[in-house]
Amino acid sequence: MTALVLALLVSTQALPAPAVAAPTVATEKARLDAIAAEIEARVAALKDLDNRERSLTNSLGELDESLARLADEAERARARHDALTAELAGLEQDTGLDERALADARRRLEARLRVLYVTGEGGAVRALLGAEGFAELALRRRFLRGLAESDAKLVAEVARIEGSLVDKRARLRAAAADAEQVRRQIDEQRSLIAATREERSAALARIAGERTLTQRQQRELEQRRAAVASLIGRLAEESVRRAIVPARPRGRLGRNLPWPAEGVVIRKFGIVVEKETKAEVVSNGIEIRAEQGAPVQAVSDGRVAFVGWLRGFGRLVIVDHGSGVHSLSGHLSKAAVSVGDEVRRGQTIAFIGDTESTNGSKLYFELRENGRPRDPTPLLRAAP
Repeated sequence: MTALVLALLVSTQALPAPAVAAPTVATEKARLDAIAAEIEARVAALKDLDNRERSLTNSLGELDESLARLADEAERARARHDALTAELAGLEQDTGLDERALADARRRLEARLRVLYVTGEGGAVRALLGAEGFAELALRRRFLRGLAESDAKLVAEVARIEGSLVDKRARLRAAAADAEQVRRQIDEQRSLIAATREERSAALARIAGERTLTQRQQRELEQRRAAVASLIGRLAEESVRRAIVPARPRGRLGRNLPWPAEGVVIRKFGIVVEKETKAEVVSNGIEIRAEQGAPVQAVSDGRVAFVGWLRGFGRLVIVDHGSGVHSLSGHLSKAAVSVGDEVRRGQTIAFIGDTESTNGSKLYFELRENGRPRDPTPLLRAAP
């Protein structure tokens, strides 16, 4: 019996380590490398400002779109790092519990082995032979069988806890390695974002400092306004064709609408004169200076008709309010809604950003009725 228990105990020491699932960090690193190469090419394109065949608006827009993708990857990496950190804490706690349980089980097993060693190989036989009568013999047999089953369970418990420890230690090592890799990726992403933003700022400073570049960019932005009208027209046609938004009485928006964001109006609706170039520019909406990441809210009930990028306006969200009324929010850092979502007045639909903005974080807000731009200011509450 002693030999059997010892053999079982020795067998628990050679349990193979379980296979550890391949980490996904490698695929995340591959995506980061692809975005980094994309950004490098687009920074080079933005630097080539004197190339008149290259659109300044497109160059800035493509770079900002890549930067936004990189920021999304960085956000996912931070979430993954947080999850790995929580997993590490849980595994460390579970490993500590298993180590204490294993130490206790081994102490109990060692105590049984000492008893078996003292009684010797023939201990069980002597116990049976010393019985006086069949009743006592049966009683001793049941007792010895119970001891054997208890010993077997104790050996199995030791094996189970050791197997659990092997698995958790392997997972602990893998999670720690993943967490360290993700941390390095986050540092790399931060550095790349900071360096790219410096290059972007330098290009914008040069555009602002050279009259010909400024005029060229303004002409391009004027052309992009036609793209907005085309997009709104297409969305309106789709809304009518698919009956996406039920018809509402004309003028349902009314007045006293909430402002789309808190901030200072830096450009009004209509014809404005640029300070630097003294050129007259038609503004189909208003611009509100606001902090990066501040919320943007729906000014009225509606359904989200568009979420995406539009050159010259960056990341854009368009809400269909029915009866041919649409609101546009541009230069966003992030959207909080998807196409088809029903939104309520005052609901957060996006966050302030500086995508494709040449003068910092701001919100471009436009209101269109039957495809025509309308000054939203009279419909809004007192200035924010």
